Formats: sequence, structure tokens, C-alpha cells
Amino acid sequence: ISIAYTAFSPRPSISRHSSIATNPPMDRSKPKDYLILAIIACFCPVWPVNIVGFVYSIMSRNSLEQGNIDGARRLGRVAKLLSVVSLVGGAVIIVACAVNLSSKPSLTSSPEPRGSFSSS
Repeated sequence: ISIAYTAFSPRPSISRHSSIATNPPMDRSKPKDYLILAIIACFCPVWPVNIVGFVYSIMSRNSLEQGNIDGARRLGRVAKLLSVVSLVGGAVIIVACAVNLSSKPSLTSSPEPRGSFSSS
């Protein structure tokens, strides 16, 4: 009796069987964890963001190994987002530092030599 009750239960949270009406068939291919992208992003100077992206990538891989495909897909998307933000932010920081260093006058080419006094 309990098997028949749970199979035809009006509340899908109680039943152990998934319904086609409540859970439409989705793409069940292996989700990406973007681990290589996260590792490359760790070389950018945006440390907190890229380390969190790396952790999400590892969590995505672990979720896939446990069979949680939806969780692995969700964590993989977050890892990709954080890695891309880290790469773009790192590129902006590197370009800003390069522009800042190239625009400053060199210390070796001062207009007046030190130690010389004007005779006025």
C-alpha cells in the first residue's frame, strides 16, 4: 500500500519516484568543472577572487564524482564566472601598472644635476 501511495502521491516531495511533469528531461552530459581555467586564473593578481574560483572548480569536480550532476553544473558555472572575472581583472591591473610605470619620468634623467647651486 505504501508503494502505491508514494508513486501516486499528489505531493512530489514525498514520493521517491521522479515525475516527468515535475522534472523534465534535461541534458545529462558531463558538466565542465573549468579546472584548467581556474588554475590559469590563479596567476593573475586578483588573489581572493581566483582562489575562490579554484575552490568552486574543485567542488564541482567532487559533486560530479558523487553523482550530483546539477550541483556540479551550477558550481562549474560559478567557477567559470569567477575565473573569467579574475582574468579580466588581472589584465586590467597589469595594463594599469604598465601605463603608470611608463608615464612616470625616469629618475636617472633629472633636468638639473644634484649638488649644483645656481649663482644668483
